[in-house]
Amino acid sequence: MNNSRKSVALEIQNMVLRHRTLSVEQISEQTFGSAKSHWTLYKELNPEDSTAKMGVLDLVPLMKTCGSITPLEAIAHQMNMVVFPLPEAGIFTGHLENDMNRTTKEFSDAVVKFASIMEDGRIEPHEFAEFEKEMMEFISAALHWRNGIKALVEE
Repeated sequence: MNNSRKSVALEIQNMVLRHRTLSVEQISEQTFGSAKSHWTLYKELNPEDSTAKMGVLDLVPLMKTCGSITPLEAIAHQMNMVVFPLPEAGIFTGHLENDMNRTTKEFSDAVVKFASIMEDGRIEPHEFAEFEKEMMEFISAALHWRNGIKALVEE
């Protein structure tokens, strides 16, 4: 097994086997009910056992039961990405959620642009202009989101 797959497998294994309050049996029961025994879960957690592997469809409910996203973070890290929580849907009006999502997207675009202009270790004036444009779009989106939130302030 290559190192990247092994690191994700180890994160899943640690998440389940080192859970502070639940045993593997309890985690298996709460996550899968009678559909999967804890012995099957033990086999799937063993990175050296190639006969049983956890499917991605099982990983999400398992992370919810364990209250941990470390396997997801390990996957994101391998893809040069990050994971961060967003508020639960429905806690604010649609336009604020859209504004938050746009701000997040603009920030991501600025980071990607920064990475692309830094590939050769030098920044040309036109590259900085492209980056500055992305930053201004991010700042504009963030201020628009802020103003939407400020409009809700009770005075």
